[in-house]
Amino acid sequence: MLILATIMLLVSTARADSPDCDGSPSPLDNTFLTVGTLNMAHGRKDAHNQMFLSEERIRQNLAELATLLDRANADVIALQEVDAPSWWSGKFNHAEFLARQSRYHCLVHGIHASNRIYRFGTALISPHPLQGQQVHSFQPSWPTTTKGFTRAELAWNPGGRLDQPLKLTFVSVHLDFSRRSVRRAQIDEMTRALENTEGPMILMGDFNTDWLSEGSSLKLLAENLGLRAYEPHAEGMATYGDESARLDWILVSPRLRFRRYAVYPDVVSDHYAVAAEIEWAEKP
Repeated sequence: MLILATIMLLVSTARADSPDCDGSPSPLDNTFLTVGTLNMAHGRKDAHNQMFLSEERIRQNLAELATLLDRANADVIALQEVDAPSWWSGKFNHAEFLARQSRYHCLVHGIHASNRIYRFGTALISPHPLQGQQVHSFQPSWPTTTKGFTRAELAWNPGGRLDQPLKLTFVSVHLDFSRRSVRRAQIDEMTRALENTEGPMILMGDFNTDWLSEGSSLKLLAENLGLRAYEPHAEGMATYGDESARLDWILVSPRLRFRRYAVYPDVVSDHYAVAAEIEWAEKP
């Protein structure tokens, strides 16, 4: 039987020397929220392997990524393959670099895979203080690296229309790429960890699977948690390289509705970034 590993271990909260990330924030009152997700490929951009790049080149790649993220003008962005100081990718913290180089000064960075060569995981970054931070590392999946998810919350009162603000949960997740059986086990862990979440949820990340495959793990996860995807059967939504695979997704609770949805064509990784505007639905 799999043992849940929902822990606050190997998690860093960076504020990029910004006092705005401290304390209890006031609820956001935007009519809609803008969110996004990207697997940032350890800062290598379109290179084959980050180990053959200089620290200067990786910093340049991340500076270009920061410009793209700023252009998105998002409230929360989910990131995957985000490195802490690692031998194979410049020996500096990529999440903290992005926080300093962009408007997203507040972040929570969970480390799921760690050895002498690398330390990396998932992250959530935002211009707003993030509350209720939590990291979950999945059971090890040798020979592939351990994956997991990072979770945080924001209070939101859309347009000031509600009597009480919503506690909105954001999740950045990365699932195993190699085996459906491993992804299924990871989805079981996610379901148990998130099924009792209070309030609506926005779940984003690299799921390493699409909606249309037989026995889709992504579709199963959405069904388990009662989440919806944007036009899951639509064409022209590929997010992974030249394989035309839609691996990166944004899933939302029924009381949330997609206002806009787009895949960015900018080459900042071997994945393309996805962004969406999310609004409150009066009826699910």
